[in-house]
Amino acid sequence: MTTMVPRWLAALWLGALLAAGGGGGAIAAEPALPEELGGRAFSDPRAVMPMPESWRRQAITRPAGENGKAADLALALDQQIYPALLPLVRKFAADNHVTIATQEGTCGLASGALADRSADITAMCCPPADTDRMPGVRYHTIGIAAVALIVHPSNPVENLSLAEARRLFGGSVTSWADLPVSGFRAAAGEPVRVVSRLHCSLRPGHWRLLLPNADAFSPEALDVPAIVDMIQRVSQSETAIGYETLWHVNRYAEQGRVRTVRLDGHSPADTAAVAAGKYPIYRVFNISSWTEEPAKNALAERLAQYLVAHAGDIDPVYGIVPASRLRQLGWKFLDDELVGEPR
Repeated sequence: MTTMVPRWLAALWLGALLAAGGGGGAIAAEPALPEELGGRAFSDPRAVMPMPESWRRQAITRPAGENGKAADLALALDQQIYPALLPLVRKFAADNHVTIATQEGTCGLASGALADRSADITAMCCPPADTDRMPGVRYHTIGIAAVALIVHPSNPVENLSLAEARRLFGGSVTSWADLPVSGFRAAAGEPVRVVSRLHCSLRPGHWRLLLPNADAFSPEALDVPAIVDMIQRVSQSETAIGYETLWHVNRYAEQGRVRTVRLDGHSPADTAAVAAGKYPIYRVFNISSWTEEPAKNALAERLAQYLVAHAGDIDPVYGIVPASRLRQLGWKFLDDELVGEPR
């Protein structure tokens, strides 16, 4: 099990690392945060997962590309970043007259492709866990996207503070009527129906920014395995609350109608607030490349840099704030990887 590290403690070792010349600006130490706050946002970029020497000598094995020809590159991408990056990948392939095999799946698929060395580039919807930091693997941040809190359309609540949201998901508040919000009458006496999806449980960020681990969620929470289940369950209960990125909320709208609420006064659709760090729950989209032979590939490195450089061209429907914008607003980077929040 991965040890949870508070964000203030992460800032201490990251500050020391960057001040020693690791890249970017030095990170000032933050004050200790109350225990009720969420878990760590990022893992230690210095971590390296031990792997056998025989593994390090393996070349990348690639399937055929979309045209059936032997692929020049192989990509394994998480299900949200896959459609966002695919137009850029196809343009790069066409412009460079190369064949690229792409596979869509989960962060687990991406991590597995690193472990069995079956992809030149992988992509995840979360910051890497310590176990994802294998020898010779480098991470490049594409950007971040808000994780929206979602409720039933009949729920009149428009805004929650982060503290209120944590009490709801944690189970210390069991009725909407117990919150200082007005207008909630329908089923007000029924208990809050917490819906969780505890994906990528070893990785920092994402839902861990709401509550630090699975045990912190209400014992009455309904944990669902899939994104569509999250949307459907919240749409079926007037007292439900859950979370998901806006793209998935819109993607599965026909499977269930839900509504987003503001968090600390900020809408998850307000990318300026997300970029400024004012909207506090988000996913981080990273891609990986290899830095050691024989897996290292100059073409793959060019593609990785191309995707980072053109992240601002991703369709706005995905709600991704590109890494270039985050740099401008003071988020902390180590080389190409996002490793710290702006505050």
